[in-house]
Amino acid sequence: MLGFGGQGVGLDIDRGALKAVQVARSGSSYTLQQVGYRRLPAGTVTDGEVADHDLLASELKEFWSSHAFKGKSVLLGLANQKVVVRLLEFPRMSQEDLQGVIRYEAQDSIPMPLDEAIMDYVLLGPGSEGAEDLDRVLIVAAHREMISRYTSAVRAAGLRPTGVDVKALSLVRSTLPSTLFEDGGATLLLDVGSEISNLVVSQDSTPTMARFLPGGSNFLAQSVADTTGLPEEEAEEQLTNSRVRLGSEPEVDVDVEGMEDTVVEGEDPAFLFDVRRGLEDAVQALAEDVQRSIEYHYSQPGSRDVTQVVVSGEGAMVSGFDSYLGELIGVPVQRGTPLSRLSANKSNVSDEQLALMEPVLAVALGLAVEDT
Repeated sequence: MLGFGGQGVGLDIDRGALKAVQVARSGSSYTLQQVGYRRLPAGTVTDGEVADHDLLASELKEFWSSHAFKGKSVLLGLANQKVVVRLLEFPRMSQEDLQGVIRYEAQDSIPMPLDEAIMDYVLLGPGSEGAEDLDRVLIVAAHREMISRYTSAVRAAGLRPTGVDVKALSLVRSTLPSTLFEDGGATLLLDVGSEISNLVVSQDSTPTMARFLPGGSNFLAQSVADTTGLPEEEAEEQLTNSRVRLGSEPEVDVDVEGMEDTVVEGEDPAFLFDVRRGLEDAVQALAEDVQRSIEYHYSQPGSRDVTQVVVSGEGAMVSGFDSYLGELIGVPVQRGTPLSRLSANKSNVSDEQLALMEPVLAVALGLAVEDT
């Protein structure tokens, strides 16, 4: 999408880390060949955009040299406020005429100067029920300069950007359940990344809405820091504290008498309660954004009931995140299983390690699968 094409490694770059996946395809089966993960220094990427071009290039170069990826081609994912996704309906017409009409309509639908944007579209087919003479078209536009900052850093690292796609749309290829609900409803996919949450609604395996929600696991960590007084770096470690589960009491079994003299931080029930409270406050705010997105989906012609939500990303690694979010929005929520797309693991990472990493690889895998 967005004017590129080719083969390469699915590369997910965000505030927190570089995440990369390479797969091989044989028929309808995918084999995992290589997985890479590298934490990024603070200030490398901010709000989904390249903040320090030279630092990102240096980190990418070291990242690539420490892994055994085949080739140097990468497919990048984008998620920030300079990316716009719109679903429009047009009278059925020839491909040539449609291109002209889309360009004209985009002037009103895309909130950025078109001469400063790279734009692409996907023809989704017949319109909503009762409008079969219309075609649905998913339009994507992104600021040219923002994309250029990413591709320039990639090239400076000695790599070759062969594709640019929207992170939210990649989720349809990685976390959308292979067996959809029999009621024919819509599925909402939510990837809670380190700084931005990617949301897409899919009907019949077709994306009909995509959004970028501000805040990700960094927002969860900041909320924990506020309720516990911990530095944000230490608060981030609490996101995977197995003794804290959202929507339930902390899993503790200690004698509170005299514990002031014997308890260590992390075992104190009051401390665990504050961690849980901070996490739940943040998830409640995220749930409000998700609910507003669902309501917007319902305002569109031909929308179906959202009957399930699938979550991934760093935020999905919080114990009880899925069930608690489901309680808040009133829709069943489950953790995504992108690795179920794979028939075999021949990578540098063991099956046990992959199981732990699975939520954070959803975007990178979706990018890699598109590219095979």
